[in-house]
Amino acid sequence: MRPPRPRAFAGSGVVRLAITALLAVHVFISAWLVATVEASYTEGRPAPTEFHSLVAIDNEQTLIDVRIERATSFFLYTLQRDDSATVPVNSSDSDNATVADESTNTEDSESKGNERDWLKLGRDFIKISLVILVLSELIMMASWKWRHYLRAFAFALTLVAFTAFPLCYVASLGDGDDEGSKAGSAPGAELETQSFVHTEDSFGLKPIWIGIELQADFSGYDLGLVDEEDRAGVIAEPPEENETGGKSFVAFESTFNIELGKNLDSLLVLPLMWYFLPARPINREKKTYETLLEEE
Repeated sequence: MRPPRPRAFAGSGVVRLAITALLAVHVFISAWLVATVEASYTEGRPAPTEFHSLVAIDNEQTLIDVRIERATSFFLYTLQRDDSATVPVNSSDSDNATVADESTNTEDSESKGNERDWLKLGRDFIKISLVILVLSELIMMASWKWRHYLRAFAFALTLVAFTAFPLCYVASLGDGDDEGSKAGSAPGAELETQSFVHTEDSFGLKPIWIGIELQADFSGYDLGLVDEEDRAGVIAEPPEENETGGKSFVAFESTFNIELGKNLDSLLVLPLMWYFLPARPINREKKTYETLLEEE
């Protein structure tokens, strides 16, 4: 048996509009997206250094906070390794790579002016959807046949805008945005992977409450920790733990969470408000108006 629904009263529209406007303002000034990066070196000379990054994005700014724990081993690692150590390539491959890099640079320079600010587009989409949501509740006080459908559409549009906002953030990382690149990479990511050999990596993606979680692991032998005369042997085959170059093994684990702001849950109050504060039926309003005409 369906529970009884309260009857509409004269001021219900004003109350609904006030609650909708307050929730829209509350959501507007809150954080829209929170991204966290938990990373650590699990094996090798940089271990057990840990990185903790927090990114909070609101309607105007992208705030980034990075904290490093047990960093002594990591800084000693960066000082000890040879930054010039790279995996040798054939001359023909080098020429092809040079041509490819030149063509890539040309394409990047041509498309640089066409890059979109996805984060700005996501912010504008959310702002517009919140304005439409408030206006739809204002229209609910008018005697319009399709007013309920407009309000439902505005609510769904707002949910879609917030759901698509993490995709805009990820797209901004791909476009090389300065703020996005700082937020999406943990410290130590600037180490060139071309100096690692016999690498292994894994990638996992799973949904979490109002967000997604990415897990990435990486391991390999860092040529920057191997003497120059021993690098050829390490490149040829993975060394044993007790062999020369065995101590150059490095393993890295990271977890990247992208979640919507916690205050966005308050928007789910709106459907409950619609139930307990229903709008006055259009037929009843027409009947009242016709009654008033007959009394005149």
